[in-house]
Amino acid sequence: MIKKTLLIPAAGKSSRFPNMKPKWLLTHPSGQLMIEKVLESYRFEDYERVVIVILEEHCKKYEADIILNQIFQDKLEIVLLEKPTSSAAETVYRAITKADIKGRIVIKDSDCVVECDKIPEDNFIVGLRVHSKSDIERLQEKSFIIKNDDNIIVDIVEKELVSNTVCLGVYSLQAEQFCEAYTSIVDNDVYKHKNELYVSHIVSYLIVCEEVVFEYVEATDFIDWGTKTEWYKELDKHRTYIFDIDGVLLYNCGKYGTKNWETYFDPITENIEVLKKISDSGCEIIFMTARPEEYLEEFRNFLEREDIKYKTIISGCNHGRRIIVNDFAPTNPYPSCESISIKRNDFLGGYLT
Repeated sequence: MIKKTLLIPAAGKSSRFPNMKPKWLLTHPSGQLMIEKVLESYRFEDYERVVIVILEEHCKKYEADIILNQIFQDKLEIVLLEKPTSSAAETVYRAITKADIKGRIVIKDSDCVVECDKIPEDNFIVGLRVHSKSDIERLQEKSFIIKNDDNIIVDIVEKELVSNTVCLGVYSLQAEQFCEAYTSIVDNDVYKHKNELYVSHIVSYLIVCEEVVFEYVEATDFIDWGTKTEWYKELDKHRTYIFDIDGVLLYNCGKYGTKNWETYFDPITENIEVLKKISDSGCEIIFMTARPEEYLEEFRNFLEREDIKYKTIISGCNHGRRIIVNDFAPTNPYPSCESISIKRNDFLGGYLT
């Protein structure tokens, strides 16, 4: 057990997710909520205290507190704020004072997956080096870390491309240090008129003005869900594909005749390659077929040999038109389902790209 407090500020208005519930309450294709994925990725159970800061209005409107208690039970403490704060830094300050948090805290954003191999005991900031193949959007909206060759952070700057290392919204420091720096900044005329005071501004003040040492930690994985566009991209990675078998993946045959389900098994190689790519991408695959279960053993063995992962095979379906019905909403936008009819034994490549 790490004798630290993991603090999750989640009391924002989620303005980048209009007409939706708070983004951290959105459901991931896995069935978990965004906040579950975020906390699990950062091994929240290793911490002595885990505190999440949310708005009272989200409890009244979306049952946020009930949902959090159902998921995490006594592993998580909830701090309720009556109204939105002026900034993320104020949210953290209010949480520290209201929950009487002492000692070392780790502040973690509620809308991104961050994984690290190494977690130092002292002050640190988690970042990621950006290169031409990095899949990080909205770079101009990130904060950037300046560090020396010894991985000691020299400064952290908001929304200026001052280095090739982005900050991922994970900061470790003493709660008392944060509160002292916060009050010093808000009482200072130089900072008073800033549009928003970020956590990075507090940390930058500690580094530059108070000469507090922060170590740089490189993340091993980072997935950003900070905007609706990025969240929709995540949903799109986890599509569910429903395939017929005969005439789509195997050259068609039926129950009777010289070539039948018992005597004839001929995969459509090009379509199996498409199926394998879909499987490897992590999407969910379901098969529907008119074949009864007793005629599926060879197909199941084939899928295993090809290392094609699938959820289930629905056997004994009607030999007729299949209609998919699914609801859509801002969280799962229109069209939430599609259908493709292909000519029997045709190649899928012309339909799925």
